[in-house]
Amino acid sequence: MSWIEDAIDRLLIPSDGGLSSRLEMIKCDFKVDETEAICHCYCLKLDGQANPRTKDLAEYVADRIVDYAIPKAEIDEAKSSASTAKIIKLKRKATQLFAPMANTGEGGEMLLYILVQDTLKLPQLISKMSLKTSGNLYYNGVDGIHVKYDEPTKSLVLYWGESKMYADINGGLKSCFDSLKGFLLDAQSYNSTQERDLQLITANIANNVTDPQLEDLLVKYFDKDNDLSNNLKYKGVCFIGFDDKNYPTTPLSKTMDVLKAEIESQLLGWVEKTKTQISGHTHLNKYEIHVFLIPFPSVEDFRKHFLEVINK
Repeated sequence: MSWIEDAIDRLLIPSDGGLSSRLEMIKCDFKVDETEAICHCYCLKLDGQANPRTKDLAEYVADRIVDYAIPKAEIDEAKSSASTAKIIKLKRKATQLFAPMANTGEGGEMLLYILVQDTLKLPQLISKMSLKTSGNLYYNGVDGIHVKYDEPTKSLVLYWGESKMYADINGGLKSCFDSLKGFLLDAQSYNSTQERDLQLITANIANNVTDPQLEDLLVKYFDKDNDLSNNLKYKGVCFIGFDDKNYPTTPLSKTMDVLKAEIESQLLGWVEKTKTQISGHTHLNKYEIHVFLIPFPSVEDFRKHFLEVINK
């Protein structure tokens, strides 16, 4: 492993493994035909009474608020203190950055962050949430920016992230790729879809990257006057949450094995829908895109409980 790969790996915030007790893997690394997309399908686990863990998942996502919303440099500083006061202060600061609106997608954006960091092991390059001054503001750019270094090609790879939670999977997929396409396909220019986000990365990189040597190198990849900018590669990461009727609605009415089999029986159809939506955008099929597909008993119930927990 090169020093660059090692330095980027240190940007990862260690996971507590709690996601795996709430989500059941159906199938991962599932290639989408005629594209470079890769699907990862999970479903919610059932508790001992066969109740879907919707609220518990929303609470777990909310509990990761500091990891998601606060730059790593601030987290590291707080952790170095002998007192827990600084960590509590960071949680209060993070909570104040979240939007109180009922239709906010920030719960889905946080779940995307957790999935990408915990399963793909790709650290977040910039915490855009930390750039807000209040919960009433909202950035219109990409939902997440993660990073990896590709040693064989000496390339810095940016993973542009989009999260969508819709009652219908088709609506979620369409909205996701409509939003993501510009970040992957636009050529560099002052008015490209990525330009504002790239400026934010450059201006705020020191907040998340505490290694001066790595910071200096990364800045060169974002400098259009430096030849290393020609080795800045783009890929995608997406989370699509949608409603599914197979979850049990009464206690002790279905086992996890039965639910898993029912979810898996629909997977090929969901993957085909993913292919159709990607193929609707010229050249998007040439880009590596990791697509997390997660059916919910109700995405609206997840969103409501997330907001309740965040705003309590």
